[in-house]
Amino acid sequence: MLFVNLNSFNNQDYERVKEATEFLKNTDLTATPLGRSHQDGERFYVQTLEYTTESIDNFQFEIHNKRLDLHYIVEGEERIDVSPDTSYTGLAEYNSDRDIQYVQEPQNINQVLLHKGDFVLIGMHEPHRTNGFITKPSKVRKIVLKLGR
Repeated sequence: MLFVNLNSFNNQDYERVKEATEFLKNTDLTATPLGRSHQDGERFYVQTLEYTTESIDNFQFEIHNKRLDLHYIVEGEERIDVSPDTSYTGLAEYNSDRDIQYVQEPQNINQVLLHKGDFVLIGMHEPHRTNGFITKPSKVRKIVLKLGR
């Protein structure tokens, strides 16, 4: 599933998706080290996370200007809220070192429920918040592939 607003769709942004899914298929994702790994310059890196999900309301929406986020669930389940509305109001200045800006909650929100083996691709400038539980807190191991141009 690819969910995107046509006005913000850029074919160039998605050229690395095939490479990313091949990485997921051919890597032991239970053994990737926590934190950042598999760096390929500015174009690609892996962020491995482990946490227990919480109420989605505990988290702020964020956007990225340099990279797509491909969230893949290795273990557990998680709710992610995503908005196709790329007209957002910042809550803080953009942090170029971390490629992140926290933004106000958008009016239009789509809930994405991910289970083991599922992934969602979140485009640049698409507000999203993660780490939400679906029905109850769940221990999650997640791979976030950060895909640059």
